[in-house]
Amino acid sequence: MAKIFRRTAGSKLDCFCKFERTQLRRFEYTRKCVRDPLQLWETWTDAICPTSLQANFPVITSSTRLLRKKIKAKKQHEIDRIIELISQVQLFANGIVDSLIDIGAGVGHLSRMVSIHNKLAVMAVEGNHQFTISANDLDEKLAKASAVSQTALSFHERPIRYTDFVTEEMALKVDDFTSNSAILVGLHCCGDFSSTVLKVFLDSQKARFLVLLGCCYHKEFQCFNFCKPGDIQEASTKSKSTVFPLSQKWEGYELSYSSREAACHNNENMDKRFCENTDISRYARARLEKWIWEISDSPEDRNIGMCSVKCVENETTFDEYIRKAMANRGSHLLNDVLEVIPKSELSAYVSSFKCSKFDSYDVLRLMFAPAIESAILDDRIAFLQENGIHAKCVPLFEPTISSRNLAIVAYK
Repeated sequence: MAKIFRRTAGSKLDCFCKFERTQLRRFEYTRKCVRDPLQLWETWTDAICPTSLQANFPVITSSTRLLRKKIKAKKQHEIDRIIELISQVQLFANGIVDSLIDIGAGVGHLSRMVSIHNKLAVMAVEGNHQFTISANDLDEKLAKASAVSQTALSFHERPIRYTDFVTEEMALKVDDFTSNSAILVGLHCCGDFSSTVLKVFLDSQKARFLVLLGCCYHKEFQCFNFCKPGDIQEASTKSKSTVFPLSQKWEGYELSYSSREAACHNNENMDKRFCENTDISRYARARLEKWIWEISDSPEDRNIGMCSVKCVENETTFDEYIRKAMANRGSHLLNDVLEVIPKSELSAYVSSFKCSKFDSYDVLRLMFAPAIESAILDDRIAFLQENGIHAKCVPLFEPTISSRNLAIVAYK
């Protein structure tokens, strides 16, 4: 990080950076991922380590073509680590766990692997019906391919998949599905979706274990497709954040939208972000936000999650960026934005917006990111502990591969 500051702002800021980073690290959970299954066991449980643990993390999803089909390397890494953690939970629970609930299951990669490898009954819940259809289709293709090739890659039971909005009432469905005890898993549950998952875990009688990784800490209910349409207005009028704080420990503290958004970034890839300039769209997004503030005073119009746009050096214009970024959310502002921005600025290349002062400010902002994320996670852990739950923060993933690498692992 010091190298980046020297490139962007000079020696005085470099000294400030070193001092502030030293102070901030006192408040941060370590992001250095666990090195092997033994350290993973020691991190999340105080029990005596069993001799059956492997020396290294197993490679599961990339072991055969059938399993790794349509799974990117990042997702393979995440699933392999979670599968090992679930295996350890099964060992720790001494056979009482019979089910796993995958909340926010997407197209079902994790739930599919759990059924095959961990031999658990799996209920996969997803808010996007198209994802559920795709997941069932992939299940069918894997089952047919396994039968033809006569491999050992067969489902313990095919995951039960359905589309639903996740609310605290999900606890009843968890208990109906589970015979004895269940593991609740949420891989990268956005914003206050994680808050809901925590409450489902507390309310369920049979959910005994929790593995939760959050992301997008700045987003709240009105931003999510799992929110029932009738709840959107109600959620948007709430003054208290549903992301932070949840616990008594952090009661009275607040984190702004901008602070929570900063917590979504990692410092491990900062060289790539700033020195290689691989993503120049962030300059356009910042400039677009300035113009949105010019034309609208409505809080609902600010900090909108827009479409991602790949900007090409000396090719993508600001006009092109705006039209693509606002094609979905923010489309109601498009014409007003285009009218107020000077034509010379609209026709300028996005790459011409690069600015060392912008980078310097961004580096300063991101310097606080790990501490802010740690505060959010510590609040969630305290919330569980205040309700009598054993909870730990586990750096499960390699942060250069998966930036939201800190998992809350809890058990009753």
